[in-house]
Amino acid sequence: MVAVGVCAMPAVPADPTFQIVINEVELNPAGRDAGKEWVELLNIGDSEVDLAGWSITYTYRVPGTIVLSEEALMIEPGEFFVFTYPRLMLRNAEPSTIELRDPDGNVVHSASSLADEENDGRTWQRISLGDDPLLGDLWLFREATKGKAIE
Repeated sequence: MVAVGVCAMPAVPADPTFQIVINEVELNPAGRDAGKEWVELLNIGDSEVDLAGWSITYTYRVPGTIVLSEEALMIEPGEFFVFTYPRLMLRNAEPSTIELRDPDGNVVHSASSLADEENDGRTWQRISLGDDPLLGDLWLFREATKGKAIE
C-alpha cells in the first residue's frame, strides 16, 4: 500500500538557512517506538548551513519542541542529517505535524497530516514537485531510505 499526501511548503527565500527541508519522517518503527523515531533533514541549497539552535516541533499528547544542537552542527549541500527523538514516542494514529524552526523560531519547513499505524519499516518521504515553492511537496508512505536519496 502506498499512501499519498500533499504538504504546502512555505516560499523559499534567498537566505541559505531556508534551504533545509524535512525529507523523511519515521513515526512508527517496528517494535517499541521510544528512541527509534526520527526526522531526516536535507540541505537542498548551494551552501553549508549551521543547525545550532534550530529545533523540531512535534505532536505527542501536547505539542513540544526539541533543539537539534546547541553547538555548531554543519550540514553541507546535498547532505542529510538524521535526528532521532530521545526516549519519546510520537502519535501514530492521529495526523501529526512536524515543523523545522530556525534559531529565531521561524518555521522553515513543515510536514503535516502524517499518520502511521503500521508499526513497520515504512516512513513518510518528501518528493519535490520542482523548484516552484507554490507547488509544495508530495509525501509518500513507503519503505525507509534513512540517510539516502529518495528514489
